[in-house]
Amino acid sequence: MTSPQDNFHILGLVKCRVTTDADYHIFKTSPCKGVCFVTEDTPYFIHGRMAVKGHAGGTYPDNYLEFIDSAFGPEKNTIECCSRTVKVDDIRTKFTVDVNPEFLPSIVSDAQVLAGVESNRFGRWRCDPPYNPDTAKRMYGTELPNFKRLVEAGARVCKVGSLLFLLLGPDNYQHVPEGVMRVGLIYISVIPNNETRALNIYYKYADNGEEGYQGQLL
Repeated sequence: MTSPQDNFHILGLVKCRVTTDADYHIFKTSPCKGVCFVTEDTPYFIHGRMAVKGHAGGTYPDNYLEFIDSAFGPEKNTIECCSRTVKVDDIRTKFTVDVNPEFLPSIVSDAQVLAGVESNRFGRWRCDPPYNPDTAKRMYGTELPNFKRLVEAGARVCKVGSLLFLLLGPDNYQHVPEGVMRVGLIYISVIPNNETRALNIYYKYADNGEEGYQGQLL
């Protein structure tokens, strides 16, 4: 029985300049400081580390979104979940979701369910949920979301061929729904607080776990 990983090379989705050194394919995390690499024995997975400047208030670190655009290309048809201060624009965000109506999201909804959002609508999913129970209560007034349910909801509303980006604390989070594979883990050093975050990257290769591979090849 074949696996989706058998015919998949993540570099087919990387849009920035890649250099090859022996069996390593390497690219910079520009405009952030750091590097990512893909090896020949695991061509379906990105490993990496980068450093960014963080901010309070639940906002993304400096140049985090710019890094995603640089590495994987911009995607205007993006849904941003747990959006908080992220707004709809003409560059990289089509639709926003948050449980707090004060932030004026496109829809007020639980990101674990995405009620009212149709399936197979978006070309990219980003999510920056609270990382621990204390932050969830203090900043969102909710319980800590279930990360498995977040990814499942994100996969449902994205089209086949979409990338999903889940930014967490230092967790190495490996759950994948049917039809989705985990294709990257990038550790992020947030300064000056000396915090560590983990960017988990997923790829939707099939809808609802249906058989058949529809991935990108290098």
